[in-house]
Amino acid sequence: MGTRYLESLFNPGSIVIVGASERATNLGGMVLRNLMSGGFPGDLMVINRNDYETVHGVKCFHKVSKMPISPDLAIICTPPETVPRMVRQLGEAGVKTAIVMTGGMSRAHSKTGQPLMYSVRDAGREYGIRILGPNTIGLMVPSRSMNATYAHMGALPGKVAFVGQSGTIASSIIDWAFARGVGFSHFLTLGDGMDIGHDDLIDYLAQDPSCRAILLHIENIPDPRRFVSAVRVASRTKPVIAVKSGRVPESEWMPVKLPMGISRTDPIYDAVLRRAGVLRVDGLGQMFDALESLTRMRPVRREELVIMANGVGPGVLSVDRLSALGGELASLSNDTIEALAKLMPSYWTRKNPIDLGYDASPTLYADTLRVLAKDPNVSNVLVMYAPSLTEDSLHIADSVVQASKGTRLNIFTCWLGQSTVLDARDEFYRVGIPSFFSPEKAVTAFMQHVNHQRVQRLLRETPESFTDHYLDRSTARKIVMKAHRSGRNHLSNSEARAVIQDYGLRTVNTLYCDDVDGVLETFQVERRPIDITLIHERGCHPFMEEQSGRGRYKATIQGLNSENAIIDSCRVLLEEYRAHYPSSGFLGFAVQRTYQHLGGIAFSVGITRDPVFGPLVVCGAAGASVNVRTDRQIALPPLNMVLAKELLRRTYMYRLLREYSLQPEEDIRAVCETLVTLSQIVIDIPHIRGLEILPLLFSRDGAVAVDVAIDLADKPGRPIIQPYPRELEEWLVLPKSGRKVIVRPVLAEDEPTHRDFHHQQSPESIRYRFFQYRKHFSHEDVAQMVQIDYDREMVFIANAQREEGVGEETLGTVRGWTDADNLQCEFAVMVQDKLAGEGLGFSLMQKLIDYCRNRGTVEMIGNVLPDNRPMLALAKRLGFDAKYNIEEDVIDLRLQLNEPQKDWQRERLKGR
Repeated sequence: MGTRYLESLFNPGSIVIVGASERATNLGGMVLRNLMSGGFPGDLMVINRNDYETVHGVKCFHKVSKMPISPDLAIICTPPETVPRMVRQLGEAGVKTAIVMTGGMSRAHSKTGQPLMYSVRDAGREYGIRILGPNTIGLMVPSRSMNATYAHMGALPGKVAFVGQSGTIASSIIDWAFARGVGFSHFLTLGDGMDIGHDDLIDYLAQDPSCRAILLHIENIPDPRRFVSAVRVASRTKPVIAVKSGRVPESEWMPVKLPMGISRTDPIYDAVLRRAGVLRVDGLGQMFDALESLTRMRPVRREELVIMANGVGPGVLSVDRLSALGGELASLSNDTIEALAKLMPSYWTRKNPIDLGYDASPTLYADTLRVLAKDPNVSNVLVMYAPSLTEDSLHIADSVVQASKGTRLNIFTCWLGQSTVLDARDEFYRVGIPSFFSPEKAVTAFMQHVNHQRVQRLLRETPESFTDHYLDRSTARKIVMKAHRSGRNHLSNSEARAVIQDYGLRTVNTLYCDDVDGVLETFQVERRPIDITLIHERGCHPFMEEQSGRGRYKATIQGLNSENAIIDSCRVLLEEYRAHYPSSGFLGFAVQRTYQHLGGIAFSVGITRDPVFGPLVVCGAAGASVNVRTDRQIALPPLNMVLAKELLRRTYMYRLLREYSLQPEEDIRAVCETLVTLSQIVIDIPHIRGLEILPLLFSRDGAVAVDVAIDLADKPGRPIIQPYPRELEEWLVLPKSGRKVIVRPVLAEDEPTHRDFHHQQSPESIRYRFFQYRKHFSHEDVAQMVQIDYDREMVFIANAQREEGVGEETLGTVRGWTDADNLQCEFAVMVQDKLAGEGLGFSLMQKLIDYCRNRGTVEMIGNVLPDNRPMLALAKRLGFDAKYNIEEDVIDLRLQLNEPQKDWQRERLKGR
């Protein structure tokens, strides 16, 4: 829904509480008392059908129609059956934002039989009211003295936003955070979330400078496409930390049907949050520990850790936790060991973790940190202290604080104990050094920091090019659509093989026989050992081996080299088939040569589809290992080679491949290429519901699919992440030079040519584009330019073959950023200096204008330096209105693309 009217929710000038009374247990009365005690500076009103003059001293009106003004925000605390009618009345009175605190609306039903919460949603949509709730605790904005909740206490002001779903959890967080001195910029829960959702709030908070980090408590994600789009934008500028409750089937509030090949929903949420750039933590305690590390720790340059403490025990506990979380200890250089040896007793261990001894002094702590700061292998140091009779904890802390000043080290601390170390922890908090209560918490928080940077780095990595977007895959599409039109819900074994072969995946050569005689004839022709598989209708569906129970059904017999062995094997296969699948139609036998050179680590890879999250790519062990090791990992399409390798690395089989494959690097690349190809198949042919290659083995030439099965769906599936929009590609010819140019959306693989393009521009062109002179563009700078979501951000590039040398070069680029409401798009354009007069800038701008107009964007805007005459002339030619902005010393450009259809659109454009 976007950020429409959310400013009225977070910063209202006037509030009406509907249903408030002076009864102690009255919900509206609690909210009103919190607003008054919190010092809300705006106007307050009450609506109550009883004849009250005032409620807690606030003017009360009998009906909505009697209100003297239309308030910015309404808070509804009336019985469930009255809420839909009340929303309509408020809509007629001009109210645009409402908080519905009334609970039980998911269980109470309207006259139509649907839960009342849907009636509330429909009433809000009818009158254009944004609704938070129902069943929400409300909203706090401490910096604006706004406590519109029924919570038992208010929150401290701070820079962290919390968006939850459970009111009871929210109440405990307020209490817990107050005790730790943690403040909030915004604090609210969604409740049933019938209108305003996580994505809307994240969009708003991403733009709010008072919010430095976002904490999420998630029970479900109703609109994952908008959620991922919103969070990806927010996580680029501020940490987003999430707790997902309902991780196992027993704790799910509303169990859902699982997609084929998936045994739990939690790995799906894991994949979604990882792809969105969110740091996922296991509980509320970890959430605030992660917040401490992300907001106070320095960026991690190296991932290894040095641990130092005044004893062996804390160090051992820390190493155990570090190893369990996949972290590593840093190796100390010889120079560091020798320098430390001069400070330590003769019996010290000369390795990491560093035992300073029970009687370690403040000087020893400080000197040790100064030695470590000189070691290039050391970047992160956990400093621990256990209370002792010999030293004061605050003096030790002061020495660590002094030693940390001016150092490049990322230092964090753990002062064990409670009663005698509180002053030391307060000192660390005052100077901004993260401090934790236990070694386990400290190491966990550090690894969360590491993992968050890994996720963010993954989103910025430049993948190598693999998928050829120009190849014709019409054969595969025709096979699938022919089967779909005939009413079939799966492909035959031969059709499934043909589909993946059309995408370049290698399969084992397979012959099909109707009966045993046909198998014997094939063997007589081949005159070499063969493998036989019985084919039946249910066996043509993916992931059936898991559903039928592993190890109990034998479908294939290998290495048959005599007619008698073949006859006996076919009989065994038929007996197995009749015992396990008597109602499944018999389709014959598949015969393959027994390949001695085909083998290695067996993988199961494929595609499945979730009703909420759409197509998913799966990868893991073949055989019983999938269930025993829970090895099947999940990723969201589309994939590139970087994302495919990250998916593979999460599997147990990756470690086996690294250790036991004869050619590990080649086999790893082969699996990654297969995963990228499967991702492209489901994007190109969205009627595919499920696809499984089982097993995927290896030969000297790469990966080979031994068997494959494909399921079809009635309706096409759409990935929640927008894939590369190939339909937007077009060719043009430059009028002067005659060069043939492709104008297309940018790809992550375009980073090298995009970087060259910027480095070749003149200083003046760079100043016109970025409003400042820039000599250097880092990998991170350019990666952010080319890694877009094809949704809120679109970049078109003009590429052509190099005039000298091989490969392509970028001749020009145009970029558009669209706000969350699709109201305005801000543009930026730049072309090579030598192409002046070719009209490329006009073509790129017209491409972006047409794209935004077709997707319903209302207005395009931009800023141009006053001396950028070529751009001003181009803007005039394109029909932009130009106006000098005296405050910013720029020319503001505006072009209406579509007529505003809603009042809120006209109001917001008028305000800008």
